[in-house]
Amino acid sequence: MAKPPGKQTENKSKTLLLGIALAGIFAMGLLIGKYAFNEPQPVNSAASDQDDDNGVTETREGGYKYINPLLECDNYRSSKRAPVVLLEADLRNYINQTISAGKASIVSVYFRDLNNGPWIGVNELENYSPASLLKVPIMMAVLKMAESQPGLLKKKILYKQPVDEFSQNILDTGMIVTGHYYTVEDLLYRMIKNSDNEAKNLLYELIGDNMFGKVIKDLGLIIPGVVAENYMSVRDYSSFFRILYNATYLNKEMSEKGLEILSNTNFHDGIVAGVPPGTIISHKFGERGYTDSDIKQLHDCGIIYTGSGPYLLCVMTRGTDFKQQGVIIADISSMIWKSFTSAK
Repeated sequence: MAKPPGKQTENKSKTLLLGIALAGIFAMGLLIGKYAFNEPQPVNSAASDQDDDNGVTETREGGYKYINPLLECDNYRSSKRAPVVLLEADLRNYINQTISAGKASIVSVYFRDLNNGPWIGVNELENYSPASLLKVPIMMAVLKMAESQPGLLKKKILYKQPVDEFSQNILDTGMIVTGHYYTVEDLLYRMIKNSDNEAKNLLYELIGDNMFGKVIKDLGLIIPGVVAENYMSVRDYSSFFRILYNATYLNKEMSEKGLEILSNTNFHDGIVAGVPPGTIISHKFGERGYTDSDIKQLHDCGIIYTGSGPYLLCVMTRGTDFKQQGVIIADISSMIWKSFTSAK
């Protein structure tokens, strides 16, 4: 009969078993971490450059000698979380059916949970004409000037005569009138709320090409000249709203002001139509028609504030019927609202 092991042998056995157990727990932890937390972590990339290994892009303001303020850090790899993946599949199916039925030629969607960052995109790299969506960076340029020029928002400007060469397809009744004075703040509201092109022209004259170009450059975007008609994607455009929400370019007061102005947008056939009445939405729509074809573009982008937190939605469409494209945007808005609120 073998002799029972002594105390020293028993202790060695226990130590060995404990080491094996700890190693197993550590390995299991690594596996859980790898598959449960699959969002890449931000890295220190160069300004407005994408890190190929991690799919992360940083946008920095620039223009300083010793600092380089971070405006936003965007993860360009979509979320792999189950509810978000299911939502993406539903959106793709809906968009494919819509295109097959001839209701649109292309539809692009960008969605992001603004609290913890998971996002999804469908055709998110497709380029469109932003049209009136560019009124948002114009507003941001005015508010940026107002930070260093107290009283600018109360400055009065005379509207002498129409100068806009583009006719608007979706008109509001609250357009500015020739011969009247308007404060800069009033023009901001009219430019956003009513999508008033003449208010936009007066504000653009106020800021000038250099200031507008500086804002676009600071935010890491490129607006080409007349050569390109379609040059902005839903993913590109969403950065304006993320930067406003995070107050990383304008100060807190002006960022709050900008989103408050956007919450007054008088367009109810897109994102607004897909959520419950009374929901606060800071958004801007854009439309583009052509005299030499029946092609139409209709877009709606903004932040939707829910009891479960805010999310960002940007939808751009190209088709032949503004009304039908508005319905498509509303349907997508409804799908995302239901998925987001039920998941929360």
